[in-house]
Amino acid sequence: MNEELILIVEDNDDDVLMIKRGLKKGKLGNPVHRVTNGAEALEYLNNNDNLSKTKLILLDLNMEIMNGFEFLHRRLDLPKVKNIPVVVLTSSIRENDIQKAYDLGCNSYVEKPLDPKKFIEAILSIENFWIYFSRIPEVS
Repeated sequence: MNEELILIVEDNDDDVLMIKRGLKKGKLGNPVHRVTNGAEALEYLNNNDNLSKTKLILLDLNMEIMNGFEFLHRRLDLPKVKNIPVVVLTSSIRENDIQKAYDLGCNSYVEKPLDPKKFIEAILSIENFWIYFSRIPEVS
């Protein structure tokens, strides 16, 4: 089984279901772990075993407790977490949200497609690029 875990930071159950469907169709079969806000994500990544397995973070922006922007900001001060690619996966297409996410160090910004088939295609593309093709530094 593939040990390269994908962390889903998303509070919408329907969106999580679509993400998992897309990943299930992928050829890599990565395990996933889901948290519902940025604070839970930071807590999860505070564990070295979880940190070393996490190879990609899919991050929503609009969440309660700690939103995606706050997570990205806090991540900047955590060198080991900062090396994990973050793909913002959100419904916002506001230019200032896109710019702010990149300013805070996201690696990619993807609008959640409304069409379920396109949503799954987007997830497959993200997985293929960030897990299969892309390389990141090892966490030590």
